[in-house]
Amino acid sequence: MNANITEDEKRERRARPEPGLGQISGDAADDVGEPAAAAPRIPLILPEWQKSIEATGHLFATALKDVLSLAASSLHDQATFLRNLAESKTPAELLKCHLDFAEKFWSKSFSEGSRVLDHLKPPPSSAVRQAPHHA
Repeated sequence: MNANITEDEKRERRARPEPGLGQISGDAADDVGEPAAAAPRIPLILPEWQKSIEATGHLFATALKDVLSLAASSLHDQATFLRNLAESKTPAELLKCHLDFAEKFWSKSFSEGSRVLDHLKPPPSSAVRQAPHHA
């Protein structure tokens, strides 16, 4: 009977977690909570960084909006170009469609592209703005 009891005890010990492991994982969970509680304080420490990140996000969002607007406009122009090609009756009309499209494409690409790039230029810093006044 003693042999059966010891086998049963061995099975129970394997099924139960050791008390030391539970305590260690509980302590580790407490350690994890401390940095998580400290995390909200970081933005308060570095407000300049947070403002810079928000400004950069706004800058890229504005540029992306302009780029997508240009892409939509270009697709519309291409559809119009294809419709005009389909309606052309003579080689002269075909050539005129191609030239008109090329002119509109390059004109819009340069004007809209420069506007997108203007949005991506960083604003002059306060030190740069004040420098001409001191000179």
